[in-house]
Amino acid sequence: MRIGFIGSGAMVAAIARGGVAAGMNASDFLFTDAHGVHAPALAAELGASVASSNGSLAHQVDILVLGVKPHVQSAVIKMIAHIVRERPEMCVVSLAAGRTVESIAKDFGAAVPIIRVMPNVNAQIGRSMSAICSLGASEEQVAAVEALMNKVGRSIRIEEKDFPAFQALAGCSPAWVFQIIEALARAGVKHGLTKEVSVAIAAQALAGSADLVLEASEQGTVPSELIDRVCSPGGTTIAGLLAAEAQGMSTCLISAVEAAIARDAEISTRTR
Repeated sequence: MRIGFIGSGAMVAAIARGGVAAGMNASDFLFTDAHGVHAPALAAELGASVASSNGSLAHQVDILVLGVKPHVQSAVIKMIAHIVRERPEMCVVSLAAGRTVESIAKDFGAAVPIIRVMPNVNAQIGRSMSAICSLGASEEQVAAVEALMNKVGRSIRIEEKDFPAFQALAGCSPAWVFQIIEALARAGVKHGLTKEVSVAIAAQALAGSADLVLEASEQGTVPSELIDRVCSPGGTTIAGLLAAEAQGMSTCLISAVEAAIARDAEISTRTR
């Protein structure tokens, strides 16, 4: 199965590198990019190939991944739409935020198999959380794309109406977590640790806590139960937790999600 990528930016590179690292054949990957810079470099790195044009790529692949920015996706689609319409066995994968499967189908001017994927920045280290939905794609096609995304983390199939919430929880939250780590590290510096040591301590603590939540969830344990386990009566953890809640920690994070969802709605309106 050949996979073609139109656009060869950071997210496409992360997915392709993850696929090759997980054992996929680099010769099955084909790349293009608008300026002829990133695609050749990525192909050379992986031992893959570069297509002479987007149209040439569309003629050759079984899965066509649109890795371009949302604001240019429509124009790119219109250049290859006639080729895609002639190849109903090929599915199109969109990585663009804010572009619904219906809007993508409208650009193609016909019913073509479309799969929308939303990864996050952690794909670059093989720890992405990706959402998948589809329109007109077969189970086999969706499963193939799901397998590809699982090479760079975990994926989940959800309804497209839930993508804005997913984007906030998975796409935006890494930046918020980076800020949390930065704030904790500053507190460490305040109390005598170096910044480097403080960042390492905070980052590892959060990474381990996330892994523990995922492992515990498999046993039906929810985060609130884990909180109770580490908050000893009259101890330091509960004192810190209550102080954080008094300053609005939970309210702040919920507000961040709400703001991200609202902004997604604004962007989606402009990119339809």
